[in-house]
Amino acid sequence: MKRLFCLVLAVIFIFAPLRGALSADPLEDINRQIKEKKDAMQQLEDKINVYKKDIEQKQTEGLSLKNQMALLNSRIAKTELDVQMAEANISTLDLEIKSLDIEIKAKEQKIQKQRGIIATLLRLISVNDQKSYIKILLSSGSFSEYFDQIKYLENVNAEINRLLQQIKTERAELEAKQKIAQTKKDKIVEVKKTLLERRGQLNEQKEAKNYILAQTKLSENKFKTLLSQLRQEYSSFDQEVAALQRRIEKELAQKNKLETGEISFSWPVTTAGGITVYFHDPTYPFRFLFEHSGLDIRVSQGTSVKAVAAGYVAWVRYSNSRGGYGNSVMIIHNNGIATLYAHLSRINVTEGDFIERGAILGNSGGLPGTPGAGFSTGPHLHFEVRENGLPVDPLGYLSN
Repeated sequence: MKRLFCLVLAVIFIFAPLRGALSADPLEDINRQIKEKKDAMQQLEDKINVYKKDIEQKQTEGLSLKNQMALLNSRIAKTELDVQMAEANISTLDLEIKSLDIEIKAKEQKIQKQRGIIATLLRLISVNDQKSYIKILLSSGSFSEYFDQIKYLENVNAEINRLLQQIKTERAELEAKQKIAQTKKDKIVEVKKTLLERRGQLNEQKEAKNYILAQTKLSENKFKTLLSQLRQEYSSFDQEVAALQRRIEKELAQKNKLETGEISFSWPVTTAGGITVYFHDPTYPFRFLFEHSGLDIRVSQGTSVKAVAAGYVAWVRYSNSRGGYGNSVMIIHNNGIATLYAHLSRINVTEGDFIERGAILGNSGGLPGTPGAGFSTGPHLHFEVRENGLPVDPLGYLSN
């Protein structure tokens, strides 16, 4: 019995090494690195905010070549910092997950030891439970010794209950830490996607700067001419698309060739390369010309482009001009919705075709200087959704 009681007392000391493990050098070193990363991220955030204010200021200034070049330089500098911020965020999350892994492992070890102690105590109780209290009384030298032995058994039972409650608490804390770790792993996936998009935006902005330099040779007059040409071209394009959509929809409605009902789109290409420009994106490098009317999805030259839903091919345009949408396809769907796919290097459909969801429309392009690239600074698909002739945000129609 005394041996049993000594074992109960040993429980008090069994967890000391475990508490020490949580403050061991590896965990302290990781937490120090996390703090350093977060301090660095705060400094990056301060610099980003400076550029944000600078960009806001430049956007209020008059439209000129000098102003646009300065604006692009500020955006490039800010995006470079955005890339660094995303990389630092990923690194910090990795460290936080490592810290949580150490704490989770320590808790698992602690729970395992607690279970081992309970198992030992239960075995000893089982042995003593086989003895009747009469036998214990008869084998005891005095009533005092008998009551001491009974008290020992009560203490063991109390200790088992305490350990069971502690295991329950430790298990709840363990599950909470596991959930936090999983949340951080999910966050890493999101930040990596953001990083990919930031890198794409940075490349887009640098290429936009090079394009303006190449077209204007830093001449203000050439810049004004470029503005006039591109604005006229895009305005004419919008009017032509809207007029054609209205006419074709009317003809199809009279012939009952379009289905009715709610519409949902699949993605025309993979988004593994990231979306570099969003609908009406404030960071669009050519926003001084026009609002961005769709999504720019970065894909390599020659990627297969699929129809996002069944529909009627109303428009197939080939263009070797260095301006505009380049080679493009427009599909009429139901409920006044049309989709447009631009900067194609190849087109596989013809006007008048009825196509199913997933049909290959052609191949992506956008590489400057290649046939059908149009006004583009790099390989990508420009995808639009138009409702009654007007561009709307494609993300409202695309399925997750």
